[in-house]
Amino acid sequence: MLKKTLHLKFSIELKTDIQTLYDFHTDTDNLPKITPPWLAVKIISLEKPLIKGSQVELDIGRFGMTQRWKIKIVALNPPELVCDRALKSSFSSFVHYHRFKTINEYKSLLCDELELTLPFYPFSLIALPFIKKDIQKMFDYRHLQTKKILEKNYV
Repeated sequence: MLKKTLHLKFSIELKTDIQTLYDFHTDTDNLPKITPPWLAVKIISLEKPLIKGSQVELDIGRFGMTQRWKIKIVALNPPELVCDRALKSSFSSFVHYHRFKTINEYKSLLCDELELTLPFYPFSLIALPFIKKDIQKMFDYRHLQTKKILEKNYV
């Protein structure tokens, strides 16, 4: 079967140290704080503390439909990387790398990298521009919220 893997990358510079950024992303209580309001995300199950092999189940609602996502943490490399892979999602495959890089002691770079494969390829290619735009909008929101939260007390 033919498949096309998409590689998408989103990044933002933040006035915070890398450890704070890593800790924020490994604290699963922060997920609702950075989830866009147009997505209805409900945490069904969550293993705490977050470790390699942890699994998360989410119900994600959009356009009047809800789909269960099952996600596994496949890599943790403090304070530089969190990687999760969808075991069940709306994509044929979905891997999300959260990369954290030090710029200096007061600034960090948050990079979200996605590798995803559309279902029903090549028929799903018609939806590709919408999917890319939707994912961009979601990460723009997530990054802005992360910035607001982490830079709130920055002096």
